[in-house]
Amino acid sequence: MLIASVAGGVIGGYLGLRADLDRQRTEFRIALAGDNARLAMAERLLDERRAEDRQFQTEMRAALDRVMATLAALRTELVQKQDRK
Repeated sequence: MLIASVAGGVIGGYLGLRADLDRQRTEFRIALAGDNARLAMAERLLDERRAEDRQFQTEMRAALDRVMATLAALRTELVQKQDRK
């Protein structure tokens, strides 16, 4: 009877520990999936930001080229007006 009680206690303890480990493993997997989802979203947002930055730089270079061309045309016009006087 004593052996059966001890054996039952050991088996019950093992099964309880096993259930706790399975529950913790499940909770860990859920937490890991959430972290992976947040990481994927952050990476996507970072990629979008980089693309926007590249587009902005391209637009600003084009605008700067137009400003420089306009300034060059104004300089040429000023020189031509001074030569006429």
